[in-house]
Amino acid sequence: MQPETFYYDNKIVRNFGIATVIWGIIGMTVGLIIAIQLYSPGMNMHSQYTTFGRIRPLHTNAVIFAFVGNAIFMGVYYSLQRLLKASMFSDVLSNINLGGGNLLLYRR
Repeated sequence: MQPETFYYDNKIVRNFGIATVIWGIIGMTVGLIIAIQLYSPGMNMHSQYTTFGRIRPLHTNAVIFAFVGNAIFMGVYYSLQRLLKASMFSDVLSNINLGGGNLLLYRR
């Protein structure tokens, strides 16, 4: 008797992992800039667009929604396939979820 073999779509998991790392770097870099500005308010690069009040929402949204959201979807796509012992229904729909979610986050 042959053991059953399953195909898992790990490409979408990797893509969500890459998006998680990219959004993590962006969000935490903005958080570092904010922390520097709290220490020294003159470090806003002499621009009205980089003041604490303007970039704090960017940091919050990037870390909460983009970084954590992509990490959650990565975990869901990884564990769901293994719990159900089945690959995802459609690679196209998985990529729409990846691209559409990150595109909406980018447009905020």
